[in-house]
Amino acid sequence: MDKKQLGKSNREWGAEAEKIAAEWLLTQGYVIRHQNWKIKNTIEIDIIAELPGTIVFVEVKARKGDMISPIDAIDEKKIKKIVRGANIYLQNLDRLFKYRFDIITITGTPEHYTLDHFPDAFYPPFGRY
Repeated sequence: MDKKQLGKSNREWGAEAEKIAAEWLLTQGYVIRHQNWKIKNTIEIDIIAELPGTIVFVEVKARKGDMISPIDAIDEKKIKKIVRGANIYLQNLDRLFKYRFDIITITGTPEHYTLDHFPDAFYPPFGRY
């Protein structure tokens, strides 16, 4: 498989993983407010969900079983982008909410996968973001 095909395959698996994560969150009592919420193609939040009184910003990472853990793919730069997006999102709501940042990792294939949910996976960094 060439790089172009591999990239397409990875994007397709990533999109499928986001659907799997959203469906799983629904079974856990979350309300899905948005999927693939974007700001000017510079910031994207995979899933914005809600529990009573709490907005949950969810980053979904999928891997096909590589040796690298999907959670290790979320670096400081990615966290800062998510936090920036969350800040904009929260400022535009008509009331205050508690909020948190979760990560869902999915490893395997669409047919056979392992899903792990990490609530409160990270906190916003101090300083400008």
